Amino acid sequence: MLKQANRLTKRKEFGYIYKHGKYSYNNVLTMIYVPTKLKSCRIGFSINKKTGKANVRNKLKRQLRDIVRKNMGSINPSYNYVFVTKPEIVNLSYNQIKDAVVDVISKAKLFV
Repeated sequence: MLKQANRLTKRKEFGYIYKHGKYSYNNVLTMIYVPTKLKSCRIGFSINKKTGKANVRNKLKRQLRDIVRKNMGSINPSYNYVFVTKPEIVNLSYNQIKDAVVDVISKAKLFV
């Protein structure tokens, strides 16, 4: 689980990132990022209802949180991030989702 200080929770924060952020994407995942003045990065996840029922969406969100938590040390802390999934992500295994997350972050050149 991500620490409370590293989570985006408010609708207003998500809206700001959607409006002012830059995009990096692949075929199953989109990452939106925007610079922040805080000392640590904050991360949010958005999973569309087209992805599946609630249990499927919750499982995906847990997997994404775990992947990001394990890579927190190597992600640039001067940005806030939102990860948006596409319905095709349901067909992937944990390792494939992990590769997709790493791919999106590396495309944006945000590894430290």
